Amino acid sequence: HTIGRFRLEARTGTESGEGVPKTIREIVQVSPQERNEKQTQTLLEYAFAESETGRVLVKQQEQLKKKAPKSAYMSVRVISQRTNNPRSTHLLRRGDFLQPQGTVEPDTLAVLPPVTSRDPNTPPDRLDFARWLVSDDNPLTPRVLVNHVWRPLFGRGLVPTMNDFGVQGEPPTHPRLLDDLALRLRTEFGWSRKQLVKYIVMSATYQQSSQVRPDLAESDPENNWLARQNRFRVEAELVRDVYLAASGLLSRKIGGPSVFPPMPSDVAALSYANNFRWKTSEGADRYRRGMYTFFKRTAPHPNLTTFDCPDGNTTLVERRASNTPLMALTTLNNLVFVEAAQALAKRLLTELPSDDDDARIRRGFELCTARPATAETIDVFRNLLQSARVYYETHPEAAIELTKLHRPEDVSAEESAAWVVVARMMLNLDEVISRE
Repeated sequence: HTIGRFRLEARTGTESGEGVPKTIREIVQVSPQERNEKQTQTLLEYAFAESETGRVLVKQQEQLKKKAPKSAYMSVRVISQRTNNPRSTHLLRRGDFLQPQGTVEPDTLAVLPPVTSRDPNTPPDRLDFARWLVSDDNPLTPRVLVNHVWRPLFGRGLVPTMNDFGVQGEPPTHPRLLDDLALRLRTEFGWSRKQLVKYIVMSATYQQSSQVRPDLAESDPENNWLARQNRFRVEAELVRDVYLAASGLLSRKIGGPSVFPPMPSDVAALSYANNFRWKTSEGADRYRRGMYTFFKRTAPHPNLTTFDCPDGNTTLVERRASNTPLMALTTLNNLVFVEAAQALAKRLLTELPSDDDDARIRRGFELCTARPATAETIDVFRNLLQSARVYYETHPEAAIELTKLHRPEDVSAEESAAWVVVARMMLNLDEVISRE
């Protein structure tokens, strides 16, 4: 086919604005003197993005955004309460949903103040209930909160049955004290748990000795009247923290992502299969507090399981303490605790004079138990130190293996290993993981 008649036309620019955003075309129509600051900035950003240098930088920016860490904030689905045609809730005969009885209206127990609605023409909703929970007329919430704060500070709550706070459970041992603290929490402390804890721990009751008193063996064997402080083991998450703090390894860093402390490879392979790899953290992250340890609900860290840390699948109001031989074996042989013993031995060898074994023993015992060592205790550890020195002088390979992670440069492997043995025994004492 022939073209027929055709015409050539030459022009500069794009008069029709083809390919240019509508917003930019509208800004260009405005004279420079009449453009506001926002219009000028938008025009400059578009011109820069279309330039050769701008395209390169914009592309680099997009690549960096893809590599940026995920935001610490997450979207949360909020379910609003149905206002139109709300569902009726019925009392079920023997719990059978096929046999509904009378309709149940939102309300509270008769012994508690009623829930009032913001709108007198509508029944109370969830916001009304939330306000009722912290209302000055409701004494239940601050009492329960005080009881939860009291329990970890004294080993048991003012109401011993924490999971049954009411007429079905045990009554409070100190009802007036419970009421006083609940009132202070609302009025004086402004619902601040931190101020409540400070107030309690500064009291003479909290600061009492936990030494058992023979004169109370018959009158108050369970220490219900708090004539002394209680003695109990720390929570599972704190056991490792105590060891790291005594050895000087504990990282004081606050915040940040989860970390992965050492875990036996076979346990990690069994717990996480092939969909996740437990890569042990390095540097300071290896010694961060237990609260930063990566936690999988179906497979918690074995050290946590050993010390009765509950899983995250069910709600637990109060932990039950137990004591098994596995706990002592773990603190004696697990890599985390052996490494803490090595670091403690290095700390004693570098901080104290080399010719004073007793001073090192006293210092190490004080770091582990927060109390001075008796003469009898020093004799026991001195004999252990001498026996360890004799052993490792004839087993240098074992000394090198035991001290390979933490050992002073100017101390022999045999001497360092002997002090590691002493440190392991000190850290393995029940006092170390018990709140005295």
